[in-house]
Amino acid sequence: MSGNAKSVNHIYTMKKLAWFHVLVGLLAAKLLLHICLNAQWSFHRDELLYLALGRHLDWGYASVPAGIGFWAWFGDIVLGGSVGAIRLISTLFGTATVLLTGLMAREFLPKENLGGRYAMLLVGGNPQSAIQNPQSGGRFSMLLVGLAGLTCGAYLRPCMLFMPVVFDIFYWTLLCWLFLKYINTEKSAWLLWFGAAAGLGLLNKYTPLIFLFAMLPGLLFTKQRRIFFDKKFYLAVGLALLVFSPNIAWQAAHRFPVFRHMGELAETQFGHVTLGGFFSDQLQFFLPALPVWLGGLYFLLVKKAAAPWRIFGWMFLTTLAVLLFFSAKSYYSLGAYPVLIAAGASFLEQITADKMRWLRFAIPAFMLLFGALVMPAALPLLPPEKEANFVKRLTKLPGLQGILRWEDGNYHALPQDFADMLGWEELAQKTGEVWQSIPDKTTAAIFADSYGQAGAVEHFSKKYNVPNVLSFSDNYQYWLPDSLPANFHTLIYINDELGDDMPGFFQKIEKVWELDMPLSRQHGNQIYRCEGPTPAFFERMNTAFEAAKNDEEIED
Repeated sequence: MSGNAKSVNHIYTMKKLAWFHVLVGLLAAKLLLHICLNAQWSFHRDELLYLALGRHLDWGYASVPAGIGFWAWFGDIVLGGSVGAIRLISTLFGTATVLLTGLMAREFLPKENLGGRYAMLLVGGNPQSAIQNPQSGGRFSMLLVGLAGLTCGAYLRPCMLFMPVVFDIFYWTLLCWLFLKYINTEKSAWLLWFGAAAGLGLLNKYTPLIFLFAMLPGLLFTKQRRIFFDKKFYLAVGLALLVFSPNIAWQAAHRFPVFRHMGELAETQFGHVTLGGFFSDQLQFFLPALPVWLGGLYFLLVKKAAAPWRIFGWMFLTTLAVLLFFSAKSYYSLGAYPVLIAAGASFLEQITADKMRWLRFAIPAFMLLFGALVMPAALPLLPPEKEANFVKRLTKLPGLQGILRWEDGNYHALPQDFADMLGWEELAQKTGEVWQSIPDKTTAAIFADSYGQAGAVEHFSKKYNVPNVLSFSDNYQYWLPDSLPANFHTLIYINDELGDDMPGFFQKIEKVWELDMPLSRQHGNQIYRCEGPTPAFFERMNTAFEAAKNDEEIED
């Protein structure tokens, strides 16, 4: 091999690696950003529930499958249980999602864009021309993907909060990448990996069922329908069911509480979903990457070169249609976007190779500008008061009013997720102090109305040696005792109000504390010390315990 050929090959090797350097550099920046900010604010109410699930490992829970419980156990026992340690798990999965998005972008690029001999063939075999070819390397597409991971709210907030959402986005993205590999390589072995990933995804959250259903139109109406004649497709289905089967068994043993949970969501949250609010949220989720994912959707649905991948465009549209039909939460669609961003990044790299080169500056500038504007609304960068003032000013921009809309349909001072991170430590500390003041703790218990209150007390009041908190909320109903002891005397009662029935249940009720924190969603939560239970209280609680034990609905 001549010296000139060796030089060209060396340059191509560097070009081939350059895309990876760009992506890894931006991923490292994302990782560092989250590590620095993850512990700025305290746990979210849902995170406190998932930490409680980790203390009671099982193959299923009232509102979610088993996966989040395992990771909560791992974060608490192995990593130490601090806010930063627990959220590091989410950050790593979120960063992996961006990595997969970059890998998909590479799959969407024509082979001649990847450098090496393909680029030389494209320019007629002239090594010098190939070296100067602006198409080679995929660096611009990696830049767009990496910037999306750093600027888009839907890539930022889930990477901070320890919730099933970040794992759900990861699994949707993983499934898209695996199916894309199946299409590009025409190797059925990728279907088996797809089946295993689908099973793991369903062990985290049930929403991959939406993804799998949304893939059907693309399978039926494109040439990908040949998959139904591949025996490995059915092996993949069986593998997914095998991996998911422990949760199916748990659901059956507990009379499928997932349906009860979905009914509760339909009554309390889905009813507040509006058409305008739904599409406003879709716009905001990946606003800095708007030209990228819209370009990806256009590419997948319209361009002839994208015909083999048309299924992903149909998947996205079908996902939105299904969510609208059921008036489901708008964020259930988040996992459908990474494949659009990957396709859009690849498409924009190709169309700006020789023409419209100005877009290679304009689009990253657009992403950075809007990323700087929305980041304080996506991540809590500032103390609560300053954060509220900044977000209030931010919502004056067109299309951003929905940032302050909660699931009750009303507008508040902070985004709901932020307001859900305030007040828990104060509530838990006061509860622990009240618990310590009880002379005979063997005849006492703590009851919390919500899983957030219960989880906060159990997590933040460990130094006070508090017992397991009683609650009928979510999975706490499965951890109740069979009955109260006959000598039961004192109950610490936590709720946002006393309730009309409570005075008839105790001889003495004293309000000992109330949370005064207007920016917190827990503002107004109260702690009562209740002594001298009446027979009506024993009857009410023991009846509720029995109903919970039998997986029956507990009456208010």
